[in-house]
Amino acid sequence: MKPPIGILQRVLQLACLVFATLVARADEAALPAVPEPIGYVSDYARVVDPSDERKLAQIGAELERKTGVRIRVLTVPNLGGQDLDYVSKTLLAAWSESKEKASNTILILDALAEKRVRIELGENIPHLISDEVSKRVQQQVMLPNLAQGERGTAYLLAVTELSVAIGLEQQVALYTVPGYLKLQPAVYRPNGENKNKLPDILLFIPLLVFMVGMARLETRMARATQVFDKVFRQTWGGRLKRVRSGNWS
Repeated sequence: MKPPIGILQRVLQLACLVFATLVARADEAALPAVPEPIGYVSDYARVVDPSDERKLAQIGAELERKTGVRIRVLTVPNLGGQDLDYVSKTLLAAWSESKEKASNTILILDALAEKRVRIELGENIPHLISDEVSKRVQQQVMLPNLAQGERGTAYLLAVTELSVAIGLEQQVALYTVPGYLKLQPAVYRPNGENKNKLPDILLFIPLLVFMVGMARLETRMARATQVFDKVFRQTWGGRLKRVRSGNWS
């Protein structure tokens, strides 16, 4: 007697579930032993100076607070035999509180033994910066500094470049980024348009008020000088003549 089809389906489903669980556990066991993330910088390879780590944390905190985008930096001694892309994608998701947060996260992963670096972008990040921007940051900013052993500088410059691009796209000012306000005004528009001219005009109002105030002050000083000169001549003019002639009284 053949078993019912329903029982066979349940057995097959159970077998698939057990197989998937074993595969997942095998993958987890193969991943390098990396603890939970430590803030914005998880320096498990111990290559970042404390001063650079503080700067990275300050920029990351302001960027996340103002734009909702999180940038994490992770250094590991090695990848444990795993593929760099796989590890970066897995950790980006595992280190996020939710899928939505993962989609707004950027993970910069540096594996020292393999001499590999990866900038992993969440699903929503390409709406703010393109893959070309991240590749350019990786190739032109990070790799030259990493080749010279300047890892802290490489991470700091990469986070700065990415933060500036996101900040300009979101039209927010990032005061923890060195020289940010000199790069572009806070009213920057990605498409090159400036739809609202009022903010630009408002920037000149304090200067205009100062110039008008100085002009009025100069006019008042000129008038005061004229009045003082007239009073001085009327009051002391005759006495000065008598002093010069020797008759002071």
